[in-house]
Amino acid sequence: MPVYSVAQTLPMHVIEDIMQYASLEHIAALPLKELPLRPKKQAKLLPLMSVCQSWRAVAGSMFYHTALLKLKEVEPYEFSSERHLTLGHVIEIGAQLLVKELYVHVYVPNFCVNWDSMDTSDESTAQTLATMVSDCGDLPTVRSLKLILTSDDGNYRQRFNTVDKPEHDKDIILKNIQTFGEHLKQHAPNAWKVDVFSNYFHSRMNLNHQEDFVVDNVSQLVSANVGHISLKHVKIAKPMVVKLSENTLRSLTIAYHKGTQKHIDIVRNNSSTLETLCVDHITTHSMLKMTWGKTGGYHTLVYPRLKHLIINSCVGQRNLSYRQPLVNPFPKLQTLICRGYFPFSSPIVLMEGRAHIRHLDITLDTALLQMYADSKVFEKGSFETLQFVSLGWAERNIFSKRRISEQLYTITSELCAKTQVMRINNVRANLVDSKFSSIHFASNLRVLDMPHNMLDINELIPLLCGFPKLQKANVAFMDISEASSSCMPTVGMIEEYQKRYKSSFTSAWALGICSVSFGTSRRAAELLVLLVDILTSIKRVYINNNCPRAPHKVLHAISYVKRRKVYKNHQVQDVEFVADDCCLAIEAHEAYLPPKMHIIRKGGRAGEERGAQGQGVAASAVGYGFGDGRLSDSSVLDNADGLDGCGLDGYGLRILGVVTAVGSSVGLAVLVGGRLVGGDESGGSDHSDGEGLHGLIKQVGNLGQKYQSVD
Repeated sequence: MPVYSVAQTLPMHVIEDIMQYASLEHIAALPLKELPLRPKKQAKLLPLMSVCQSWRAVAGSMFYHTALLKLKEVEPYEFSSERHLTLGHVIEIGAQLLVKELYVHVYVPNFCVNWDSMDTSDESTAQTLATMVSDCGDLPTVRSLKLILTSDDGNYRQRFNTVDKPEHDKDIILKNIQTFGEHLKQHAPNAWKVDVFSNYFHSRMNLNHQEDFVVDNVSQLVSANVGHISLKHVKIAKPMVVKLSENTLRSLTIAYHKGTQKHIDIVRNNSSTLETLCVDHITTHSMLKMTWGKTGGYHTLVYPRLKHLIINSCVGQRNLSYRQPLVNPFPKLQTLICRGYFPFSSPIVLMEGRAHIRHLDITLDTALLQMYADSKVFEKGSFETLQFVSLGWAERNIFSKRRISEQLYTITSELCAKTQVMRINNVRANLVDSKFSSIHFASNLRVLDMPHNMLDINELIPLLCGFPKLQKANVAFMDISEASSSCMPTVGMIEEYQKRYKSSFTSAWALGICSVSFGTSRRAAELLVLLVDILTSIKRVYINNNCPRAPHKVLHAISYVKRRKVYKNHQVQDVEFVADDCCLAIEAHEAYLPPKMHIIRKGGRAGEERGAQGQGVAASAVGYGFGDGRLSDSSVLDNADGLDGCGLDGYGLRILGVVTAVGSSVGLAVLVGGRLVGGDESGGSDHSDGEGLHGLIKQVGNLGQKYQSVD
């Protein structure tokens, strides 16, 4: 193939990384109980397909990765064919072998009719449910199926209509489900991951008994050879338990249930193969029953391969009368997340897990903390490999005794010297000088999240300067206690602070303000600008849109404060202040994501960068990335979209961001051998109306042959 552009000579993995950054969108991950995000056409990839054949192959595999099979148009979950990539369109152009993930939108009432006795010429009949799957042909490359079940919500009158709908034989419904499942298995034989979502909870009052029966038995669509199953708002019938009793599951997600015996049986039956278990809305008693064993050591059921245990919204009370595990049921556990009541009254899970747990996120209460204190679980440096830690009170205990809150602050910061991400939740403590000695222990910390501890400027500066490798911090900012709420800082006061903290230094470049507690917006702006003027490494400040003090008023006041003569020619003039919906906080539903996945937060320019591939389920688990495991951990320049930290082997390149411009021109900022290519010194890409991608890739190619490493 003749070479017309240097872009054609780039290695395939470099092209893949460019495509990934070009396709990133600002979207928010949904909680477990919600419906999945609708698959959309990635229009940003279309200009990249025209570069060359190699680029077209990579872009095509990403563009056609996810397709939608529409079996009926319904209002509650409407899909627009113009915005979403339908399977029919993919088959029409012959790209069905590129589809890896298939969304199947299923209309529940269609299962309630007899398919064999229907007129095939009637396109509105339910027979299309099976025939449309057959018309798709073989889809051997599909690895993931997402089944979305829905029913007509109807208007207000229809929803409360008491007129009975026609009854049908349940045997017919089960036969229809079996037929549909056979079609799916036949045409997507290699699908090892199946997610079943049901939004019938939005229209439960409009379902008759047969439609309810469909929803309760639709889990039978799952074949016995899958490795991952996700059941959300779906009941489990006995045939499903029998089908999945051969220890074949590697990952299981059960969302929004109270822990019925059938759910527990599926978990227990796959105890020897499960690697990831995620449950949502479960009782403490149900969690304990998952560890009870009739045979084996000390009558404890052991999960020998389980690495990630995620428990969301655990309800109930810990009861010492319940049988507790006498040996560690999770000997290989790396990720432990529990929101709500911690189900185990025995400290053995954490005691034995200190050597291998890398991601710890649990909600504490005074009794649980006392139990761990008595057993010395939280001793200084006791967790050998911990890289992410999030401890704190539940909101019901946020006003616990300050002495205990300060104790928890010290414990969190001293669990492991290797910790890279630390969050202290719902803790309010006075950070006096005696507390700052503990922060020097976590010398590798990169991200600090303290959203509920109000700090003034005199506490915040020593805190940010105490971590030598800190890159991001999220805090609550308040006024100085002895100051007047309406008095503006004088020039003398500003100069005094600048002199007092002249030698203060922090490596943090991003600061999130989740809450602002000041008498006026102008005073908040004055203290915030003064803080950033002292800590010159901070280049971007995010102010949470949900904070009590309106962020737009604070931002407006900041523009006036920066004009004061005392800040003339200071670096604070180049600092970017933005309002952002979620700031830098770690959301509950983002607690666990597998490595190499992306989280792009909603709002402004606060996109999260790619997680560290080399860090497993630590930094990458929550979307905080520092390089990709092949490069140094030093921070890099940040482009206008907040995307940074991607290293590329061989060429020694680091992508700072890809910006798709109008038309076919694409902007790209790349750091090559310590030099910035395709952007200004701030990292912003500026090729939307210039030479575009081809000229930039030419520069990258020339420099890439010269530089083989970064930094």
